[in-house]
Amino acid sequence: MENYYQILGLSEMATLSEIKVAYKKLAKAYHPDINPTSAAEEKFKSISTAYTILSNNDLRRQYDVKLAQMRLNAKRASIRAQETRQKAYRNPYRNYTYRPPVYKPANNASTERKATYYALGIVASVALLLYVGVTIYDFYQERKLQHMISQFDEQVKYADSLYYSGKVQAALNFIDDMKSSNSDYTPIKRYEIDYLNFRREQADIDYKNQSYQDALWGYLFFMEYSKSQNPDLQYRLAVCYKNLNEPNKAVFILNRLMNSNYKRMRMISLIAEIYKEELNDYEVAMQYYQMGLKSILAEFKSVYGNAYRLLVSAERTPESYKSIYFNASEILYDQENYIEASKLLEWVIFFKPEKKLGYQYLIECYHQLGNKKEACNILKKAEKMDIRPSINSELSCN
Repeated sequence: MENYYQILGLSEMATLSEIKVAYKKLAKAYHPDINPTSAAEEKFKSISTAYTILSNNDLRRQYDVKLAQMRLNAKRASIRAQETRQKAYRNPYRNYTYRPPVYKPANNASTERKATYYALGIVASVALLLYVGVTIYDFYQERKLQHMISQFDEQVKYADSLYYSGKVQAALNFIDDMKSSNSDYTPIKRYEIDYLNFRREQADIDYKNQSYQDALWGYLFFMEYSKSQNPDLQYRLAVCYKNLNEPNKAVFILNRLMNSNYKRMRMISLIAEIYKEELNDYEVAMQYYQMGLKSILAEFKSVYGNAYRLLVSAERTPESYKSIYFNASEILYDQENYIEASKLLEWVIFFKPEKKLGYQYLIECYHQLGNKKEACNILKKAEKMDIRPSINSELSCN
């Protein structure tokens, strides 16, 4: 199968704009009106086909699945070839130790020669039997390994089919049975390890390409089979669930990570965002934001002391902190709690002086609180940043 990304000279994470730029550049070079050679015509057809597939989200997603399957098949073939090469270099005599026969010295030369021939015959017979036995054993083990590899591949395909038919728990239960059925045979472990590493690498590619359905299954497969509790993978699982409209599953995982102090502030920010945006539960979202705000304030004071307001740097403040301040202020603003909202919004425009909504909300807060002077000061500050926030028509700063 042709690699359309290579035809256009792009990576698999190329954006739509990058795809369009690459297509236009190549089309100019190989268009039949510009380059009338037969080779150019064939090249132009390939370029056009690649662009047609990759510029369409649905077609690209289908193509990425086929490309991943092709790589999977190639990886399986490579692993099998490696196993075959390792078998070919095995020494059939590795477990054999030569022990010469014990015999009494012969009384004459003729008898001694006969004894020597007899001893050599015994040694040769034993060696031959050992060679035949080892060869038969290796052949049996090789056939057994190949059978188990084929069986493993079929089990993987069945687990995949269960997942993509919507039977997620059944797929995970089947993976657990797979692991149990293969646990007693050591040689297949190398194949399993290589396959699991490939599966995780493919899941990472799907995650970066925002193919969250495929990425989710890749991570679930890897974690269930390897029994891994890697927090980075759990976080990616939560992001997949969030983007697949399963917010409750995402919140469950993120809470567990938060309680284990894994990137705590980022977890708080994301959990609160899910309650705010996906679950529309402003009350619970605000509880998480308040938790985050208290932690941030405690950290600022521990680092900078009571003079933290003068010493905190916007450049060194993590994005998750800034997100907590803005989203919490937005909820307070919607609830018409203008006093508390204005306190947070002052920090918002400090952290992100280019954020238009921050100025707009803050101006409205001061206007609602009857503080025209501060409202006009914020408006002037926004205009200096070349920002034109929408303001209440009743506010006049002339």
